[in-house]
Amino acid sequence: METGRYLERMDDTVERTMYVHREHKNLLVHEMKSINGFHEVCIKSNPGPPSKDINFTKRVVQGKDYAVYYGWTQIIEWDSDPNLYIAVITWEPRGMHSAKIGEISSWSQYFNLDSSKDPLIFHTMITEETDTAKVLQEYEQYLNTKSEVLMSTHMANWKNLRQTAAKIKVEGYTELTRTVNSSVYELLISLREDVYWSSSPGGLTTNSYNGHVFWDFETWMYPVYLVMHPILAKNGLQYRLNHLPGARKKAADNKYLGAMWPWESSYSGDEMTPRFAKTGQMEHHISGDIVFAARQYDYLHRNAEVRKNLLCPLAIETAIYWASRVEIDFDGLYHIRNIIPPDEYVENVDDNIYTNDVAKISLLYANECRANETWVDIATHMYVEYNASLDYHPEFTGYVPSRKVKQADVILVSFPLGQNYTESSLRNDLRIYEKATDWKGPAMTWAMFFINSVELANSTQDVVRATHRHLYKGFLLNMKGLFYVWWEAPHVGAIHFATGAGGFLQAFVFGFAGLRIHYDPNKPEVLARFKPITPLELVTKVQVEDIHLLEGKVKISVMVEPGATFVWTRNEGLYLSLIHISEPTRPLYISYAVFCLKKKKKKK
Repeated sequence: METGRYLERMDDTVERTMYVHREHKNLLVHEMKSINGFHEVCIKSNPGPPSKDINFTKRVVQGKDYAVYYGWTQIIEWDSDPNLYIAVITWEPRGMHSAKIGEISSWSQYFNLDSSKDPLIFHTMITEETDTAKVLQEYEQYLNTKSEVLMSTHMANWKNLRQTAAKIKVEGYTELTRTVNSSVYELLISLREDVYWSSSPGGLTTNSYNGHVFWDFETWMYPVYLVMHPILAKNGLQYRLNHLPGARKKAADNKYLGAMWPWESSYSGDEMTPRFAKTGQMEHHISGDIVFAARQYDYLHRNAEVRKNLLCPLAIETAIYWASRVEIDFDGLYHIRNIIPPDEYVENVDDNIYTNDVAKISLLYANECRANETWVDIATHMYVEYNASLDYHPEFTGYVPSRKVKQADVILVSFPLGQNYTESSLRNDLRIYEKATDWKGPAMTWAMFFINSVELANSTQDVVRATHRHLYKGFLLNMKGLFYVWWEAPHVGAIHFATGAGGFLQAFVFGFAGLRIHYDPNKPEVLARFKPITPLELVTKVQVEDIHLLEGKVKISVMVEPGATFVWTRNEGLYLSLIHISEPTRPLYISYAVFCLKKKKKKK
């Protein structure tokens, strides 16, 4: 985690290191060295089956221990899209150059490792550059760079990234600490500051979900990027805006206006959901998820230029879509019918509370960007499912308690959406949907139960119960292996599940630290509210360092033990005040911490 490398020691004799170079983003380095003395190792290639995605051709470079595999993607998203060129340059012994054209060579070879000499190093480079001479020149530069130089430049860049980003530290429970570190690493390697792209549920580590972008980014990973490294959060939103034509096309194809965002997005920005899956045509909350993410960036970071050129265009285009999508009924309320909610165990349902609420929020935020009475009217009169006799919110019209639910759905209206329903109904929502939620469902769900439960906690027993039943349950069921990576669900589904990592890390920022993003047009100086919760049962300390506000112009660190300590820094000219509002009626040692910006006083 500290060096940005995967490191493995084999019987205290040989050390193997792998890393994607942080400065040279197209370079993968694989290094082996002896820890002590002389050792002979056998290395075998593992080419796997021929690629189904790229029609590779092999080019031998005479007199060199490497080969070039190049080709074009075989499947394109639309007939009008170009086939993409890819070249892979990788180490290969000269004796293996006779392999058939188009096949990746299979080989094995013995090497001598001596701790007194340089390590054995293999370079793999992936590029879109079609000029072979330039490609080979770049690869030769890497070959001629000493191992320690490559390593030091990588580590320097990684150190800078780690110093820039917020940090989460946990003490007292080793497995939990390692899972936090692995999760942070998974998110940080999935995006770059210099690339306007988003992340798939499998990140860059696997081909899970075909590398497509879902709501997983905006709802589960993005909130961590938002406070940890805002540039990466902003780049994810820029990816959406750059692909606005695809969202407009989907809306027009479905006879709506504005931007109807694809459930699965990729290179072109068009809807890429397989035709057999109904989610592409029916899981509409994704449009609200994107605008809610934009609003959170605006409220926390307050950048007028970003608001004008990125956030508001997303919101306005989506509001136009929602206004054409809703249906008004005889009750005078607006309904969203025939959808698939986050709970994908059902389809063709009406008025899912999460979908309706996130649509309402996105309409109101669009109105802040550009006043529109229609949008306000729709949001104000959006139908909300509520069962008065049981004092809870049915997931959709016709839902009955105990019906199995795939993943977090209704409970998301409290956090992250922040809808102010009664405390009693929110408690009942948690109770009913905890029983109904499939324990074999996606990993990120239990972090949301934890965050919402500790927000309502009235006793130490409440915190202990939430910690064990939700936080620990989520990571113990779904964490895997030596590197503490996430399964999508208990030992099935995607591995290196970045969605699970994002949900899990939210438990520390928004659960233990208790961060909530606040904005009131009448009090625009209020930035954020913290309500720390004392860690109990195995965890002795939670520390979230350098939470970014105002794009890093203000950084706040929260250390939660018994009690809470706040430390903050701010740029010159920004005056920050901290207001503590204690809660003496609560059995727990909890207090609010509200951070406000103050205008610089004029000199007399």
